[in-house]
Amino acid sequence: MARKRGNKWQASVTDANGKRHRPAFDTESQAVAWEGAAKLAVDEGRPLPPIATGKAGNRDLALLGSLFTHVKRTHWAGMRSASTSNTNAKTVVEYFGEKKPVADIGSAEIAEFRADLAERGLSHSTINRKCAALSKMLHVAHDAGVITKVPRIRFSKEEQTKFRYIDDTEEKVILAFWLATGDQDLHDLSMFLVDTGARCYSEAMAAGWDAFAKGFASVTFWHTKTNKPRTVPLTRRVREMLIRRQKTLHNRTGPFTGGSKDTMKGRWMKMRTTTGLHDVTPHTLRHTCCTRLINAGVDIKRVMTWMGHTELTTTLRYMQIRPNGLDDIVAMLEKAA
Repeated sequence: MARKRGNKWQASVTDANGKRHRPAFDTESQAVAWEGAAKLAVDEGRPLPPIATGKAGNRDLALLGSLFTHVKRTHWAGMRSASTSNTNAKTVVEYFGEKKPVADIGSAEIAEFRADLAERGLSHSTINRKCAALSKMLHVAHDAGVITKVPRIRFSKEEQTKFRYIDDTEEKVILAFWLATGDQDLHDLSMFLVDTGARCYSEAMAAGWDAFAKGFASVTFWHTKTNKPRTVPLTRRVREMLIRRQKTLHNRTGPFTGGSKDTMKGRWMKMRTTTGLHDVTPHTLRHTCCTRLINAGVDIKRVMTWMGHTELTTTLRYMQIRPNGLDDIVAMLEKAA
């Protein structure tokens, strides 16, 4: 049993040769965790586990608050998803408390955390993201020797997402609105998003002129969500639009660069209110591109490549919106009969 010795906690284990080991730890939970792992190692004839300090530099990672600060600085900083990861991790810290010993967070405590989030009305997917942030922190704690085993975390099966996409009529309404209000930038950007499936802010608005091939035959998105560049060919109307923009906006670094995300949101909100398309966002146009490729019968692997999906399951979710997708199979059966 771990005992308090001054400002330290001392574990006590006798190895197979009769030698007693009494390492000191900063917290009781660290001492208890090492002692339990050491006794199991002796019983199984294995070497004693290493005596880790549970520190990274001068930072003690035994408490959840310090662990979060460490992971935020060393693992999430600079990532495109840093803001989301930090927000999810803050939910974890707010629930358990900054002073919560990491070693005291087990599967039962995590199950209660999930239940609390569900009672707040959070969706399965949102809860899974919060738990993913917790899982990352626990794995870092394990690597630092704070805990000897990462507790099991149950992730819920997420419901199939219903994608909002626009049809041809809605596209004409949106483009007409931009022209009627004199907003050529958003007219051209909307067309670009529909025909390329680009992510609005991180890809389309960030693309410089050097991202386009000669004659605007294609565009390469170098900085993507998956950190894997991808190149897609461009439609005739997009090529013509880009040629026009390059002639009139040659002082810009790219066809859609220089715009403010906040300003664009305000203009987009006005379009939604005026047209009644209240659930249409810039990302809806990316869904629209993928949907049109699926409905046109493009094979799933090529759609996956076009959209830059890293998992086939992501692309397969769009198959739910393909009308009459099995009609050709029925025709084959009819012919065979």
